Amino acid sequence: LFIAICAVRPILFFLPTMGLTIVAGVLFGATWGTIYVTVGGALSTITGFYFAKWLGRDTAKKLIAKNNMLVEFERKSQENGGRAVLYMRLINLPWDMVSYWAGISGIKFKDFYMSSMIPLIPVSFLYTYFGSRVFDPTSTGFIVSLVLMLAMGSIPYIRSRLMEKANA
Repeated sequence: LFIAICAVRPILFFLPTMGLTIVAGVLFGATWGTIYVTVGGALSTITGFYFAKWLGRDTAKKLIAKNNMLVEFERKSQENGGRAVLYMRLINLPWDMVSYWAGISGIKFKDFYMSSMIPLIPVSFLYTYFGSRVFDPTSTGFIVSLVLMLAMGSIPYIRSRLMEKANA
């Protein structure tokens, strides 16, 4: 049931992925929670991508064709889409947002899916492990997983600050 909820979540529930992953850790523990979230996440990735493609790709193509800057962005997305998806996954952008963007853009499914699967297990483990320790907030496991989650979440901010300094 949990895997099925994960699989259809992008089109029915719009539940936050991070919260659901932490709940999996609370309910099933780190190991089984990671397994359930990984399988559900792999399915939800497909669901989100194709839902967005079905719903908006034709409209996006029409809008893109009218703007040279968007045409160039589309071309770069097709060339570097896999790397862009991997980066967005690693910095913890909302999972569904990335899937929807990829489905609307011209990214090839294979590039999108492979880039999505690379961080799926380690990130799922981190959040389910955190969830499995949430009722023991003084434990080393809780603190380490929380610090790792905060560090991952701060990457975009740190990167933008470094870019500002480099351009100054």
